Formats: sequence, C-alpha cells, structure tokens
Amino acid sequence: MAIPPPDAPKTTRAMRMPEQLFAQALDHHTSGEFTAAAALYAELLQAHPGNPDVLHNLGLVLLQQGHLDEALTRLDGAIAAAPARKSFKASRAALLVSTGRYAEAVASYAQLGGGLDPKSMHNQAVALGHLGRSAEALALCESLLAVDAADAATQALKGNLLTDCGEFRAAESAYREALRLRPDDFTTMSNLLLMLNYSDGLGSAALMQLHRELGARIDGIWPALPPLHANARRKDRRLRLGLVSPDLGEHPVGYLLAPWLSHLDGDDFELVFYATRRRTDALTQRLRALGTQWHECQGMSDSDLAAQIRRDEVDVLIDLAGHTAGNRLGVFARRPAPVQISYLGYPTTTGMQAVSHRLTDITIDPDEADAGTERAVHLASGMFRYEPPVDAPEPTPPPAHASGHVTFGCCCNLSKVTANTRSLWAQVLRAVPDSRLLIKAAALNEATHADRLRAQFASLDVAPERIDVMGWTDHGEHLAAYARIDVMLDTVPFNLAGNTCEALWMGVPVLSLQGERPASRMGASLLKTAGRPEWVAADEPAFVAKAAALAADLPRLTSLRAGQRAHLRQSRLLDGASLAREIGVELKRLFADWAAHAGAPASDSARVLHVGCGSPEAGKLPDCFDPRLWKELRLDIDTLVQPDFVASTTDMSVVTSSSVQALYSSHNLEHLFVSDVPKALAEFKRVLEPGGFALITLPDLRAAAERVLRDEQELPLYHSPAGPINALDMIYGYAPFVEGGNNFMLHKTGFTAASLQRTLTRAGFERVVARSHGHALWAVAYKPVA
Repeated sequence: MAIPPPDAPKTTRAMRMPEQLFAQALDHHTSGEFTAAAALYAELLQAHPGNPDVLHNLGLVLLQQGHLDEALTRLDGAIAAAPARKSFKASRAALLVSTGRYAEAVASYAQLGGGLDPKSMHNQAVALGHLGRSAEALALCESLLAVDAADAATQALKGNLLTDCGEFRAAESAYREALRLRPDDFTTMSNLLLMLNYSDGLGSAALMQLHRELGARIDGIWPALPPLHANARRKDRRLRLGLVSPDLGEHPVGYLLAPWLSHLDGDDFELVFYATRRRTDALTQRLRALGTQWHECQGMSDSDLAAQIRRDEVDVLIDLAGHTAGNRLGVFARRPAPVQISYLGYPTTTGMQAVSHRLTDITIDPDEADAGTERAVHLASGMFRYEPPVDAPEPTPPPAHASGHVTFGCCCNLSKVTANTRSLWAQVLRAVPDSRLLIKAAALNEATHADRLRAQFASLDVAPERIDVMGWTDHGEHLAAYARIDVMLDTVPFNLAGNTCEALWMGVPVLSLQGERPASRMGASLLKTAGRPEWVAADEPAFVAKAAALAADLPRLTSLRAGQRAHLRQSRLLDGASLAREIGVELKRLFADWAAHAGAPASDSARVLHVGCGSPEAGKLPDCFDPRLWKELRLDIDTLVQPDFVASTTDMSVVTSSSVQALYSSHNLEHLFVSDVPKALAEFKRVLEPGGFALITLPDLRAAAERVLRDEQELPLYHSPAGPINALDMIYGYAPFVEGGNNFMLHKTGFTAASLQRTLTRAGFERVVARSHGHALWAVAYKPVA
C-alpha cells in the first residue's frame, strides 16, 4: 500500500464512503434517533459542504430536535444549492409552520403552486387554520381524505378546525374517527377532551368521566409501577421546581404565570423550565432569567424528557398545559418527579392517576364538586394573578359617548361562542334594544363565518346589522380593540381568562355567568380576585339584568373606565407576591408529605434483571429504572453480548430464586411457542422477590390485525433501529432478519392487551395491568407477597 506524502490531505470515511454513511444517517433519522442522525449528517457535511441532500436532511433533523434557527440556515443552504427542488422549499415552509410564522408559510406554499405532496398540504392547512382561514383549511383536509380516508392525522386536524368554527358535533365525529384509526394518539385524545369543555351538549358528570377514561389511557401502565425516586427526603432544603409548558412566553399562560413566579422565594425554590414549544419573545426571556436551567424540549420524546427530568432531580413538577395544544402529559404518566401537579393551563381534571394534585380555588372547584382524579389544593387568595403588558394603551372613554349606543363585546376564540353563549348574549341584546355586539375572533377573518354568525343571531331575533365582527390582529391592535367595547360579556360554558384580565385593565367591565363546570367558574374566580364580585351572575336572568343596568348608566361606565386600573392595583389580581407565598407553602407541604410517606431510599441499589438484553448499547432500560436506584443485571442466550447470565427465557436456573426486585423483558415472549410461554413466565415469577414486579413489552397483535383488515399489511407502521416495520413483521417476525437465516427471530405467538393480562394472571401474577401504546403492548405484573 502506498504511503501518502506528509502534506497530503487526510481522507475521512465521509469522503471514502459517502453513500453508505448517508444511508446509515437516514436509517437513524427515520427511526427517530435524531442525535445519531444529526452527527452523521454533520460529518458528511464537513466533507461535502455544498451537498443539497445532506443540507436538507440535516435541516429536517435539526427541526425535529427543536434547533429552529440552525435548521432554517441548513434548509436555506439546500435551496440555494438546488433551487429547482420543490421538496426543499416545502420543508422550509413546514419549518415556518412549526415556528408559528403562519402568514409566511401560507405565502411560501402559494409560491410552490399546485401538486403539493400530502404532508405539505397538511401543513398548509395547519397554517391556514391558525390565520382563521378555516374554510380553505377544511377544503384541503377534504381533498386529502378523498385520496386517503384512513389518514388519521388529517382527521384529527379536521377536528381541530371544526372546533375552531364551533362545529362541535362534527369535530367530535372527526376526532373519534381519528382515534379509531390511531387508538393511541394521545394528542387527539387531548384535543377531544379540550373540545368537549366548549360543548354545550355534555353534562359535567359525563365530562369528568370521559376525562377519567381517556386519562387512564394516557397513564398507560406507568402508575402501576412503584414510584421510586432518588430525591433527598430532607424537608428543610431548597426544592427544585420544574415547570412544563408550551406557553412560556407571550401567551395567556405566560401572562398569568409570571406575576407570582417572579416573586417565588429563591431560597426555597430553584426553577427548572421545560419549554415544549420554542418561543423567543420578551416574556420568554424574562421567565428564562428566573430559572437555573432551561430545556428546549420540542424535539424530545416523552421517554427522553422524563429521563431528563429525573436526571435534574426535580422535586415538584407542574404541568401548565393540561389537555391543551403542545401538552406533554405522556411525560407525567411516567412519573419522573415525586410530586406532580396540574395548574393554570387547563381548568378541568387531567383524568390521570399520575398527576396527584391540582392547584385551584374554592370558586372553581367547590368542596362538594367532583374535582377529578387529582386532589384539589384550594388557594385561599384565588388561583389567578395578572401582570399587565407594559405597552398597553391608556383606557379611552366608553365608546357609547361617541356612538350614541352601548356596545357589548367579546374577544375570544370563535369556538367559545357556543349556542348557549349566543342565546345568553341575544337575551342581553333584546333587553337593551339599541345596543350592538362586537365579536373579535381569528376565524372571523373569513366572511363565511361572519355571515353564519349573523344568521345565527338573526334566528334569535337579533338583527344582523347589530353584530359587528373583527378578525385576527397583532397584540397591539388587539388591546386597542377594547376601546370599541363598553361592556364585555363572558362566554359559556368555557369562560375567558386572559381576555378577561386584558379587558379589565383596559377599563372594560366584564360580566360572567357562574356555571357548574370548572371551566364555567373561571370568570367568577377572576372577578372575585379582581375585587368585582358584583359582576358575577348566578343565573341567566341576573346576567341580563346586570348587563342592562350597566348599559343604562353611562356616567357609571365612564367612572369605571377611568378608575379601573387604580382599583385593580389595589386588588389581589395584581398581587403576585401573595400568591407566590401561598403556592410556596403548599408546594413545600406536598413535598414534605411525599417525603414522610416515601421513606428513606434503600442503601443498596435495587436489582432489575434485563431478560434478552442484547448488546449494551441496544439494551437501554426504560427511564423508570433510574440508575441511581437500580442495578441492571443482564441475561441473554448470546455469549457475544457478554451478559451477566447466559440463559434462555424458559430456563433461567442460573439466576437465584427471589433474588431481584424487578424484571424487564422487551420483545421476548413472542419468539416462544405457545406451550413455552407459561414456562418463561414461571421463571420470571421465580426469580422475583415477593412483591417484585415484571415489566413486559411485545408487539400489539391487535394493532397489526387492524392494518391487515385494511389491506395495509405491507405498509410501514413505524421505523425501528433495524428499519421500517410493517404488520407482517409484527405478526411473523422482522422479515430481513428471518430471511438472513436468523430463525430465532420468528414470532411463534402473539397477544392483545386483554389476552396478555389473562396470561399473566393465569401464571400467578397479581395487580396485572396491560395497555396498548403505539404499536406495542406494555404490561406490569407483580409477584404475590405471600
């Protein structure tokens, strides 16, 4: 072999074998292993800096990881290198959608013209929906569904768009069809629950029960596992408080969070933020400065984010989203923190056992009411605080002075203008004959929605010309719009929150009807905290009477407008420090209660036997097995992977009986004949100590069968590290491995969640919980103590 001269440039593997390296990167990418994929793309880019495919794919993986600025740079580079590639421009438009730059995204898709691929059409519909152009977005959805009626993602998007339009029955139908096609889509479950909070057609008891049912599906098997945490039990130490939210910035949640969080005692609490949607506004930067750590988590899986929270040793974890968009309730299901709380972002129960408490108040959740799965922690001073924006314009005199008539109004999502809301408002308009109503909602950018809204009021004996509408505006114009409203009317059954605070700050009185659901009591809570309990109505006649009384007293409206800000400054609504003290006391109490009942952690690590572990890099344990608490013992039949024990699942006699506290078996049982499954389970139970548990995962036969029934058995269901997996692979074994002579990879049996639960129970396990998650089954089963 010739020796190159000393000054010859070194050749890298990216230079020698670029095609192979690109294929390897692509395999990692499609398998969801974004870090490994990004590293290989970056290595290729160093050797081939102008390659458009590498630039494009690196941009995509950076987008999926949440590195949006760098992703945009790479995609722009790919477009510059290959300007004729339409797919590159479509990827850039998708990035604009993911960063909330919807108007730019719509313009980009328009420049691309027709013939967009289905994914681009879907993203285009998302962007149009956010701009209030729901009719166009729905038309795109119908086009996609005409080609593929089994497109679950488009069915779910259709549900979102119909919710935004207030078409709740049609939205529910779309969501349920999406869940039929993809039963374990937690996002669609959350969207369905959120929509039902708006709907007039569901009683409070039924709403809470549905939250429990779907919440249990999101919980999965995780609450059945023992809640082990390595956190120090000392009650007098500084606690680490984690906050998980997509809305850590200029959003109603951000505006309601900052006033008290900025006053939380830094000697008692250290803040760690988990931002599940990237924001870069001024409020984001202010919140970020309050914490010691800030994690951008948009591209992290639930498992990876839960593991990060465990590594950060968070003591108390607060969910600020509930079932709203961008939530990460799947992370909370894994219980990465000792104390887990729901607060602020969602008025109703999560329905999950993994979330132990909910910060609320006695108005929203009275003692006699059903508070859901969480234990209600009543904040005596009310659960809401508000911090007015510094750039808010000064209040103006009531517009009735200039117009000669009173204008009632509401700024909200059109989805909150329900049939009951319209009926209530129409009663007010009929009681004040010369009044008008201004409704501001993003969906009213479209004339079709405005015409339909006027027609709905016409059917309630309110002339269409009395209804004024405004569409989407930026925040400055939005605040200025309150100058056109004399009295604001709240929505039912889902009250306003952030918009109520804004209206009060702009001097506008707000009337709210207190209902029976948590969501229909938020207005009452806010108004009481703002020192305006007189604006809360107990029933519809009282609501109408209060509205008519305010409309008849223009001097009173003028005085209220002029003095409202001074009044608010004296109220609890702007007193963030008092709520910070109260929440601080409650959080310390909840942690102390956990510490008292959790007991001291074991001095020696608990032992988990990892059955069929494979190579160490492929044998990662689920994040519930915190390495600070668990010692992994590895068992495999293959000596090359250097396990602690060499044995088969049906004969683990090399492992002492009752010697491990847990056992983890991932994708082993399906490789056994039916007659051998009881033998393996008997061995699993034998090696466990009494009270120990087995965590078992394997393919979900039902998920595979559903694909077969739709004649989609050869289409990929998901991507594994080995490559794409279809229904036949799940039923019979991964074809490339089997065809390569690895007959031990054949599947010889299969299970559904119900049959797995029965099999484990027959094997002598107790407290068995089996759930379907994605395309796999997960089960927890305990060895009896006696």
